[in-house]
Amino acid sequence: MNLGDEFGVDALTTQEDSPKQEGRIMAQENGQSELPEEPDDAVIGKPKGGVKRGDGAAKRKAFGTGYELWVGLALGFYVIYAVTELVTDLVHAKIRLPLEFESDAVATLGFPGGEATLSGLTQITVSTTDLATATMVLLLIAKIALILTFIVAAVAIVPVIRDIAKGDPFTSRSIMALGVLESFIAVGWLVYFAAMVLGSNMVSRDLDIADEVGPGVTTVQAFVLLGVVGGIELLRRCFISGQRASEELEGLV
Repeated sequence: MNLGDEFGVDALTTQEDSPKQEGRIMAQENGQSELPEEPDDAVIGKPKGGVKRGDGAAKRKAFGTGYELWVGLALGFYVIYAVTELVTDLVHAKIRLPLEFESDAVATLGFPGGEATLSGLTQITVSTTDLATATMVLLLIAKIALILTFIVAAVAIVPVIRDIAKGDPFTSRSIMALGVLESFIAVGWLVYFAAMVLGSNMVSRDLDIADEVGPGVTTVQAFVLLGVVGGIELLRRCFISGQRASEELEGLV
């Protein structure tokens, strides 16, 4: 009896095709359809299965590098501007500060076509030779404290923005950075407020206009500071809650 007649297949099947034939025969005996063919590489030079997932992530990371730093760069540019302004003023023996004008006696300005009156919070430029040494020290403390606060804020906000850009904001690093940001903003602005209030009052004393002007810090600025610090603390607590929720979900999975 011919082997090909018994099984209804070609007995001269090559050894290379015999495993595939055996798999088809077994699948037919079990009532299943033929086995699917293995995918071949359609494009020469590419691995089987297409581009790997890590390759796309690497490309996205390389493309996004630097874009998440724009917030920190904005604060950094302000620091450069403030330092340049302070150094330029000191070189020319003058200093700028805000004063609250409350009386028209020292706030009247003469123009060729008429007169104008200063009112409210106004920035003035004063010669350093007209101010006492203690006054200059307090004004410099206020300005340097403000500059250092913005420097720390620019550095502290970078890891938070990076984690948000990567899609994983609820990290311990972000929570710690928000805590540092909140603390330095609160302390830095408190130092600025205290030094500027004392310094501007001493400026009005040195210029003999103490009865006509007030300090260069207003209650509106204090409320803005409270709002900023409170908003950062609220964001930090949201990040803490998000981290706990992420850990619970990972435990369930």
